[in-house]
Amino acid sequence: MRQRNKVWIASFLAPALVLFILIYLGPLVLAFVSSFTKWNGMQSMRFIGLKNYADIVRDPVFRTALGHTLLWALLAVCIHVPFGVWVALVLKRKRKGWRFTRSVFMLPNIVSRSALSLMFVFIYKPDVGILNTALKAAGLEHLSRNWLAEPETALFSVTNIWLWYAAVITLIVFAELSSISHEIEESAKIDGATALQVDWYIYLPLLRRAIGTGAIVAVTAVFKEFECIYMTTNGGPGDSTMTISVMMVNKIIQSNQYGYANTLGILLLILGIATMLLCNKLFGMNRAD
Repeated sequence: MRQRNKVWIASFLAPALVLFILIYLGPLVLAFVSSFTKWNGMQSMRFIGLKNYADIVRDPVFRTALGHTLLWALLAVCIHVPFGVWVALVLKRKRKGWRFTRSVFMLPNIVSRSALSLMFVFIYKPDVGILNTALKAAGLEHLSRNWLAEPETALFSVTNIWLWYAAVITLIVFAELSSISHEIEESAKIDGATALQVDWYIYLPLLRRAIGTGAIVAVTAVFKEFECIYMTTNGGPGDSTMTISVMMVNKIIQSNQYGYANTLGILLLILGIATMLLCNKLFGMNRAD
């Protein structure tokens, strides 16, 4: 009977395993191997050792892209995730209209990132854009800018496209909040605790793992963020909005440097793994309560 069960288990697992190998493991191995080669995607790979890695370290564009990528990761942890947690705590109160607020807050995540980026292109237009029009109407015409074309404002403008849309974080935290017994909050209020004290001293410690998961999701998402930059500035003006993911795609599209691009992809993968390990350590996600 056990042998028969093993056959059935293997039969059900086989399709998922094949898909994993074809879609994830195979391309990952190919990217790792080709990162040590000079390859244009069509001709045979030529082994060049660590030259791609050495060239990347010396590349000023990569240093700029790495700085922007790490800045986005910092903003994701310090603003994006806390904002999503705060919204979840507010929704937890279930005040009047909380269902409507929840639906509206989730709405941008239904829209594709490309469509959202195009929408912001029209918002930021210097002549007929909503932002500059609103500034002029308020008598603040001196603050109007060509937001996506000026190096001083381009990165801030692109960052604004994703920074405040923390619906995924809110969903993760709200689901964890829903599993916490109401009796804990009621007991604290009987002892004289305010709503803020309940959130700070009770809910936030209990949400440690959910917040850590949200931080991992948010940071890895900005590491691979591509659409909103490509659809708005493509890394420009100059390199003022360049990130590693955009640089990687540009190396393929503009110069067919597949080996170099895959080296960037491997470094991005290493950054993602390091982020996951750091979040596990900071939030004590593997620690037993």
